[in-house]
Amino acid sequence: MDRLIAKKILVVYNTCGISGKENSDYYAKSIESILEQDFCSFDVVVSSCLNSEETRDKLLSKFSGQVKFNFIDEIHPVNVTFNHSVMKSIERYGEYSSYMYVDSGTTFVPNLLNELNARMETGRYGMVTPQPENDTEYFSGLGVGRYRGDDEYARSILFKHGDYLIPIGKGMGTHTNLISEELRKYYGKVYPDIFASHCTESTFSFLNAGLKKQWLLMKDFILPHQISLDGQSSGFSPAEWQQIHKRPTFDHPYKIESILKRLLIPEAIRSGFGYEECRDILKHDKAQFDDNYHCVNEDLKKFLKSAVFLTQEELNYDTIKYRFID
Repeated sequence: MDRLIAKKILVVYNTCGISGKENSDYYAKSIESILEQDFCSFDVVVSSCLNSEETRDKLLSKFSGQVKFNFIDEIHPVNVTFNHSVMKSIERYGEYSSYMYVDSGTTFVPNLLNELNARMETGRYGMVTPQPENDTEYFSGLGVGRYRGDDEYARSILFKHGDYLIPIGKGMGTHTNLISEELRKYYGKVYPDIFASHCTESTFSFLNAGLKKQWLLMKDFILPHQISLDGQSSGFSPAEWQQIHKRPTFDHPYKIESILKRLLIPEAIRSGFGYEECRDILKHDKAQFDDNYHCVNEDLKKFLKSAVFLTQEELNYDTIKYRFID
């Protein structure tokens, strides 16, 4: 028998103190915007990676009893700390219907959770994504617009008929993203964790397609966003890594030797997988997908489960040093 669903949505607000920046006032503003949502069934967890004790104490003092805290005391990419906070929440409260990734630089707008949940409850989508006001990657990721940052023009094209279904092989900047329990349960984690910095979104259309789900971009919700509030890929600077290793940032791995060696294999090609198609790294096989952006084979989801998620031997989440506060 399946475990009872704790609440509908677990909102995970991800912060990072590795850069040394003190952003507690902005964090507080963002958390308040989440708590003000007119939605009856959600929990909030602040997933804090190496923020200072001063920052943590400020947040505890202001929000104790209203939100939960997962204080992680090791350096990991945000995908890992997000996964960890979801895991530890499920251990305590049970499974949720969906899990929300929130960049620390994001502020919510009214009625967001209601509208996200309504779309997720249709059963059609594995991910539902609100728009960020900037850093959208509509031009490079979706191929829409006249140049990078041409967002208003891109929106006039993307949303002519309402919400936008993201096609296979495309991606965009997901600074806030709602992920279904079905995806988490099958793949074992909410987000791929082989990436140290960039390119996670390159896998999202395939993660959804493998489970006969779609990835939806919302038309009417554009969220305020402070770019790189805590520093870009804190602790894992892609520019520094590239300079040292003389390899492209789309091959910036975490806990493994190489992303390209892991993903660019015959099994990937046979299953229809594509990677960083905006840079022509690996184009997907269109014959493996139908008009609903669903994969027509059973191999893609199996490949993804083994390829874009670390094994327990590669990273044991149970050994990560943390402190969880209800």
